[in-house]
Amino acid sequence: MKKFYSLLAATLLCTAASAQTMKVYRGHVITAVPAATAADMTFTPEGQLSVMGNLFTTTEIDSITFDRSSVKANTLSVAYAQGNTWVTVSADMAPHVAISLKGDHVSVVADQDVSEEYTYDLAGTSTNGSFYMDGQFKSTLQLRALNLTNPDSAAICIDNGKRIKVKLTDGASTLADGTANPRKACFFINGHAEFSGNASLTLSGNAKHAYASDEYTLIQMDEGQGITINHAANDGLHVDQYFQMDSGNLNISGTAGDCIDVSATKDVADEHNGEVIINGGSISLAVSANDVKGIKSEKNTTINGGTIQANVSGNGSKGISVGGDLLITQTEGATTSIDMTVSGTTYKFTNPTTGLADSSKCRGIKVAGNYTLAGGTIHMNVTGAKAKGISCDGTYTKTGGITNVVPE
Repeated sequence: MKKFYSLLAATLLCTAASAQTMKVYRGHVITAVPAATAADMTFTPEGQLSVMGNLFTTTEIDSITFDRSSVKANTLSVAYAQGNTWVTVSADMAPHVAISLKGDHVSVVADQDVSEEYTYDLAGTSTNGSFYMDGQFKSTLQLRALNLTNPDSAAICIDNGKRIKVKLTDGASTLADGTANPRKACFFINGHAEFSGNASLTLSGNAKHAYASDEYTLIQMDEGQGITINHAANDGLHVDQYFQMDSGNLNISGTAGDCIDVSATKDVADEHNGEVIINGGSISLAVSANDVKGIKSEKNTTINGGTIQANVSGNGSKGISVGGDLLITQTEGATTSIDMTVSGTTYKFTNPTTGLADSSKCRGIKVAGNYTLAGGTIHMNVTGAKAKGISCDGTYTKTGGITNVVPE
């Protein structure tokens, strides 16, 4: 047996000398080892192959291959392929993650003591697949021309509660769930989500929301790229803490609930809690249902720049609904343009808190606090019995900007 291991080790080392990467196959999970590091591998008396903190029992190894591909440190890649999905994990990362692969459903849980940022790279196609990730440290999620549908739950669920960079690249990606999804959304992030990249993402939420995050969501996409939501059984974007749009495109239509709905978290110390902040980019909203909002914030809304086009219809509907103060301005170098068509009459319902009859009227903009217009251009067409362009419960102040509708 010792001679066998010595011969195997010598063979591996000789082959590794002319290659860049050694790949250890166990089922559909591949551990990628840089060839230079493979030279340091050893065999234990128990018959295990040891390299870079990984222990492989020889009986569980399906094969070992060598090629000239490179290994990206701290990276796990998933290649979805309709029933033939493969997971490749770098050898430095492999000892610190638990990987489960059932069909095209991939689950990765990182150790609690991980202190380096990991990258999860997803590509390919599956009509019955998913990706789940949990951990205790910030991570990067990269979507590269990913087409993923999960009939039973979320297409992507990130549960680790830390900062998650979502990079869209190398082609358009699409995600969809099924009507039985028990999660909050088709694409759910329990953490701080920061979107960037040079490609697009299309979401379809068939159970609840299309997208949801339990903490802030920031969109900083390249010009002309962004997120499209073409269907949601509830809200298009359902965000806790705050939503911030800096650049790129956001197109939302076909929702049964609000297009963008932002709620405050329970932690009063969270910054910008319950706020919407729009600094740039292009937002296009189209929704038709009773008591829906194009943009809804539990607290303040600040619009410093960007283009907003909204077509909102339904009894009690609102183009923009603000639970705190509204500031619309135009910062230096930015352009603020808001164009909304809002239609509907009074929505009558039973108040769930009091149990009494209640009503909500159609408004272009509804502000519970103060409304300040300091810059930009606003054009609204609001129609329907008892509908109004702007309703402000606090003080209206105009120091700049152009508008065809003022509070009544």
